Amino acid sequence: MSFDNLRNNASPKNANLFFMILLTAAASVITVFIPLVSFASLAFIPVPAAILLLLNRTRDSLICAIAGMLFLFIFNYILAIVFTIIIIAIAFNYKYMLVKKWTLAFSIGSVFLIMLSTILLFFIANTALRQQNFFNELSSAYNVYVNNLPEDPFIKNYQNFFSMGSTQFDELIAQMQSILRFIPKLLPGVLITYFSMVTIFNYIFSFLILKKFSVNLKPLPDFKKWDIQWYWCWGVIAGIIMVIIPPFGSRLGSIINVLGYNIIIIFGFLYLVLGTAALWGLLDRFNVKNSIKFTVMAVIYLFPGFLIFIPFFGLIDIWANFRKLKRSP
Repeated sequence: MSFDNLRNNASPKNANLFFMILLTAAASVITVFIPLVSFASLAFIPVPAAILLLLNRTRDSLICAIAGMLFLFIFNYILAIVFTIIIIAIAFNYKYMLVKKWTLAFSIGSVFLIMLSTILLFFIANTALRQQNFFNELSSAYNVYVNNLPEDPFIKNYQNFFSMGSTQFDELIAQMQSILRFIPKLLPGVLITYFSMVTIFNYIFSFLILKKFSVNLKPLPDFKKWDIQWYWCWGVIAGIIMVIIPPFGSRLGSIINVLGYNIIIIFGFLYLVLGTAALWGLLDRFNVKNSIKFTVMAVIYLFPGFLIFIPFFGLIDIWANFRKLKRSP
């Protein structure tokens, strides 16, 4: 297989290797130490190495992937190894993506699968290198913390701020423990949602930066035109049905219930994005200034009371078509 056709597209502009390593290292540090923006920084980590590879600088791309993780090796060498593997895999994935001329959906899907494999690789690497089942260790540590929650000093100090009897407080703690024990069961839906965001941002970053080097990925549609077919609503309906139907048995009912919540999380995120796009498109249709659009979005996302209506708005837009999009029947 030849990559010669990329040479004709590559710009003579030169990407400084040291600067690319610095960007990779900075993004990895932000991912590990600033969780609130980790989805964006994790999305950016593979971009510098991908740029170098697509400019036919394979050796520099590998150097960037490894050297950019050296600082992270000090804190968690296993995570650094996993990140290095992911960086190289995504960089080569983008190169094959261009050579094979994959469709937009297939291109984004391939990046998503590589990103999602980060968790699996991390568990495998921890288990192999530490000779212990990392998943069981993590699960046991979490369960111990939840079981010992009533003895937590912070919880005990928290009780002193409220005038409630010990019985009421014990009931509150029991409810908290029940919620905390249920949260790990939602991790599949949360992880799929999280890495979906990471994938979208990674593709956007890659598209915008590679374009400056005359390497053109397939563009995403304008955000205001993002759309899905009406039958995707069956995902939400299926999730709701799984949550509200009476259990057939203690174990089977629990599995169906957990599956329903995870499906709701995944499709809830899908319609959250669609609802945001629909609202943006509607505001654009009325020629609202971008500054006002961003202000409206900021207010909505800062107040969960408003945010909960956005997925419903996206769901309704499928039939109401507020943006007047041209849709196939």
